[in-house]
Amino acid sequence: MRAFAYPHGEPVNQHGLVELKEFSISADAASIRALANFMLAAADQMDSMGDKYDHLHAQDMIRAWDARWPDMVICRPVEDEL
Repeated sequence: MRAFAYPHGEPVNQHGLVELKEFSISADAASIRALANFMLAAADQMDSMGDKYDHLHAQDMIRAWDARWPDMVICRPVEDEL
């Protein structure tokens, strides 16, 4: 699996995080399904935890995660300021 993106502006924090205007995931169908299941599980956890939810990493949740793949992180909604 590989991920590609087009940034939207300059970094938004001191760690170099950038907002994206588009991103692409290049992967096989099984990997896309694993990401979809991870995203659904993250949404369920977000609902159940409410304001206590912060973020989840796909690499921590998907057993078959390959260390060469970029991690996907599902975060709680952010305000205008990061």
